[in-house]
Amino acid sequence: MEPHRRLDDALSHMRFTVERGRFALLGFPAPPAAAELVLLTGTGPCQVIREGGETTLLVPETELAAALARHPGASHERGLVWIRFEAPMGWELVGFLALVTARLAAAGVPLGAVCGFQRDHLFVAERHLAAARAALSELFPESAPEPRSGKPALTGDGQSV
Repeated sequence: MEPHRRLDDALSHMRFTVERGRFALLGFPAPPAAAELVLLTGTGPCQVIREGGETTLLVPETELAAALARHPGASHERGLVWIRFEAPMGWELVGFLALVTARLAAAGVPLGAVCGFQRDHLFVAERHLAAARAALSELFPESAPEPRSGKPALTGDGQSV
């Protein structure tokens, strides 16, 4: 599918998906270890950023203990959910994240943003998932996550299904 280049076009095709499982965010001063880079070869979402003398990982929560063992004292947040916006968007599209984050801010939902080449993503604390779903559902419908081995989907109240 060609990426959408206008906001109204992207919004008319947009769906959001709450990825299966829980995620963790870690920050530490060392460069990423080889084990963190291996995570990028998997099928699930994750992110590694190195900038300003800090490495940040957004990884499945199942990887948290191993990452903390490699990086004792790393700052971390757990219990995050990953929200994926499904319609591909071109880089010239203006206003998508502004619209979405304004709606979530009005609902009192703190968030982090992750940009892929054609799709945007957000991560929010699981305790804010119901409010995030309600706010996003006012903009566009939710899609069910694609099945992945052994990772439960989350309901509107954060419970596994």
